[in-house]
Amino acid sequence: MFYQLPTELAEKYSLDLMKELERTDLMSGFEGMFGVLVCKEKNQDGTLGEKEIILRAFSGKFNGVWNHEGFVPALLDQSEYDKAVAINDDMIHELTEVPENETAEEKIVRDEKRVALCKQSLERIYSLYKFTCFDKSKKTFSHIKQMLNYNAARVEDKLFPTGLGDCCAPKLFSYAFSKNLQPVSLAEFYWGSPNANFEPRKFYPPCDAKCSLILPVILGLDILYRDKDIIVVNKPSGVLAVPGRGPDKQDCIVNRVRNLFADCIEQPSAHRLDMDTSGLLVLGFSTEAQRSLSIQFQNSEVEKKYIAVIDGVLGVKCNFENHAADKLSPNGLNDSNPEITPNSTEGKIELKCRLDIENRPHQIYDEEYGKNGVTLWKKLRIWKMNGRNVTSIEFEPETGRTHQLRLASASCLGFGIPIVGDNLYGKQEKGERLMLHSSYLSFKHPTTGEKMEFFCEPDFKY
Repeated sequence: MFYQLPTELAEKYSLDLMKELERTDLMSGFEGMFGVLVCKEKNQDGTLGEKEIILRAFSGKFNGVWNHEGFVPALLDQSEYDKAVAINDDMIHELTEVPENETAEEKIVRDEKRVALCKQSLERIYSLYKFTCFDKSKKTFSHIKQMLNYNAARVEDKLFPTGLGDCCAPKLFSYAFSKNLQPVSLAEFYWGSPNANFEPRKFYPPCDAKCSLILPVILGLDILYRDKDIIVVNKPSGVLAVPGRGPDKQDCIVNRVRNLFADCIEQPSAHRLDMDTSGLLVLGFSTEAQRSLSIQFQNSEVEKKYIAVIDGVLGVKCNFENHAADKLSPNGLNDSNPEITPNSTEGKIELKCRLDIENRPHQIYDEEYGKNGVTLWKKLRIWKMNGRNVTSIEFEPETGRTHQLRLASASCLGFGIPIVGDNLYGKQEKGERLMLHSSYLSFKHPTTGEKMEFFCEPDFKY
């Protein structure tokens, strides 16, 4: 994972912890990760206090115990954990022992029983974890699995990796948010004997295997890159990019960034993604960075690519009824695009659309007053999703019009096939998401001028 916060201040306090570990018996014999999170108190007016509050954590357990004085507590209760483990523990140990003269068939049965019992125990343990998130909400692994399944557009019943939630960063952030503290710097270092993966005293970011599944939920942000000028995040489907009108539309990527990074300007956004679209979003921490990024987007100097799954076979007209889609071409659903056939592999779609003022936020085709949207596309493959034929498409928009890619798909002057899960111009089944994802973003760094490139695979299959 990328470092979520600046590290310099936390590294300074980490060196103090290293000295304490050397001088004293504190955690003597422990081998694993230590983490330090520097926080400040939040004042009622939203400003931060001057005092630095130092939180410390260690990964996993030490001497069979989750909690030790001087470190933030574990995310589950020790006694409840012991009870959950004890239910199947003896039986699992019995099934681990190999009986004499065991046949191959008996071994298969024994292994299956042991695996089933281990899965039961893990599910009980997972149910004990509770995380305090950026918005003070309490989340469990069940909530996190639901969010992951929604973004992946499929239901997976596989278990999380063991030890998920026992790493330093989740414990530190969860504790800080539970105490209304503002995190400002994070560092983690390895302590113990050197091995193939870690060197003693060396600093490491939170791990990909475990922390990448849980930290985006706790922080409200999946941070792919950050420096003093910009931040790049992977926006989940269902979250606004910028605040809307009314108190119920204030939770968005912009406000989550501003809440986590106190020095961020009030209006850091340089571009937007639809609420239902997931993927790459870049924001500027400073006025100068935001202005530079905005100008690049306005001048079409930014390269963008999207992955979409459309609800049918490309080139085969889709029979669907949608009042909004009927307004996306002069003759509605009776129109067609002769340039797109079953043999087409790539092309360009141009549509002139504007806001339907009688049916916001829908767009309608308007040859006279509409703004031209230009979209390049490539067919990736045709496949079956949940028993229906779908086509995967790579879009490269040359302009940045509202709902541009959704219109290019649903309009009969485009594909005439809406994107899967499009609740505006197509249809959306229960629990289904819009299968549209911003997968590539390239721009010039606003300060250094360096070309920045970011790739981000969608969670959904395509």
